[in-house]
Amino acid sequence: MYNQGVIPLAARPHADRRSWIGWTLCSLFPAIFLLCLFALTSLSAPEHDDFCFAELYVRHGFVHTVSIFYHTQSGRILALWLTQLPPAISAATGVSLLSAYSLTMAASAALFLAATALAMVRAWPRTAALQLVFLTLAFASAVVSAAPSVRDLLYWLSAVTCYVPPALITILILGECVRALDGESGFSWPLSLAMALGGFAAALCNEFTGAWLLLIVSASLVAHHLLGQQRQIAQHLLIATAIAIGWIIVVSAGGNSTRMEQLPNGGHVTWSVVQALVDSLAGLGRFLREPAVVAWLAAVGLIALAEPQATQPAPQRGKMLALGTIAICLACCYFEYFAHRYATGMRLIERAQNQALILLLFGSTLGVRLVVGAYSRQLRERFTAGAFRGLLGPVGMPASLALLTIVSLSLSSTAFQLRAQWQGLYPYWRESADRHALLTTSPEPVVVVPRHKWTPSLLMTADVTANADRLPNDCVARYYHKSAVYGADTPR
Repeated sequence: MYNQGVIPLAARPHADRRSWIGWTLCSLFPAIFLLCLFALTSLSAPEHDDFCFAELYVRHGFVHTVSIFYHTQSGRILALWLTQLPPAISAATGVSLLSAYSLTMAASAALFLAATALAMVRAWPRTAALQLVFLTLAFASAVVSAAPSVRDLLYWLSAVTCYVPPALITILILGECVRALDGESGFSWPLSLAMALGGFAAALCNEFTGAWLLLIVSASLVAHHLLGQQRQIAQHLLIATAIAIGWIIVVSAGGNSTRMEQLPNGGHVTWSVVQALVDSLAGLGRFLREPAVVAWLAAVGLIALAEPQATQPAPQRGKMLALGTIAICLACCYFEYFAHRYATGMRLIERAQNQALILLLFGSTLGVRLVVGAYSRQLRERFTAGAFRGLLGPVGMPASLALLTIVSLSLSSTAFQLRAQWQGLYPYWRESADRHALLTTSPEPVVVVPRHKWTPSLLMTADVTANADRLPNDCVARYYHKSAVYGADTPR
């Protein structure tokens, strides 16, 4: 199964069968957890910027809407384009914006899981299928459990498009770089082209991902040189050039300077350097305190210990790669905190922290796997000679991981939030659907809509107000072709 040298399953068919059942049950718990959270995408509803994008799309289409935002607000071209998908689906199919929005969020969750699966398959080349299924589901559930904002990770499109796609592309590129260094191989031209296109797309999502990817690719080239491997300068240069072009497009947008002028606390370099360090250390402390993160890294260590090795890797190289990978991820996260402090004068918002979490968790995963793999022989000898030798058995390992997963997911901040707000999720969506029906069918130019009685933070953050000229009222009114929209119980 996952280590014939440690667990001779071929000679033990009953153990093999028990192992199969154990790994299936082990994967069942994170699968149920993710299914519950992914199912809630059907209850997501547009708000805030979603209505602004929808109204502009109806009037101007994809390209002109992106152009308007590029010159007035932001250069995040790919994110601006993706945020227009719900109104585009609604216009093309005739379904309501509410249904199109839920469908888009469900597709986003599915793509998140698919990208996670690809990252795990590429990062664990010698691991069996059942373990890969568990790794995929456990990593995705750890991300969702430890996310600073689950709403911004799964249920609000304007946040998802800016930070989730670039996070997933970044871990895929990081994984390929580490895989090539660990296996002493290189990038094929098709893979290099795919990484270049993916890096270009990721760099178009926000202002700091391009810098992340350039650091990762540069570090890969330096590591190839230091380890005496083929440097593949042309491949690295192709990837870096594509990323740099995307990054320049984003940071050159006229809307960036306009937005910074509206935030007087930004633009202070020294103060941003210090505050970003404080902010990033606080974020790292929260990361290390999350039960799902601790449990996930423990699971990675156990599975890496049982992973078959074609040859015994050099401990020094594995340790260097591990430390380098984690250092690069920490540097990227710090840069994100710094860039946000410098641009806005404020602490990094939670939806952007989601991207940092995904990168740091995946980088830590690679680091633990590399260190354990480098010292696997010594660690196996200690395990088999000690009281914990059952943890490497065909039944002991999945049973232990199942228990660890159940406890960690149950104690996660997301699980607490879900249990506290469970009763209000469907009523919130029902109120959103009733509001949509009212705004769609009312012939009045000025419409007074009931404010939400149910306000689960898992799905929403703010409601309509008394001010018809400010967000979100103004965009809601324009999308539904009304002259004004007010909250029913707000003074005007």
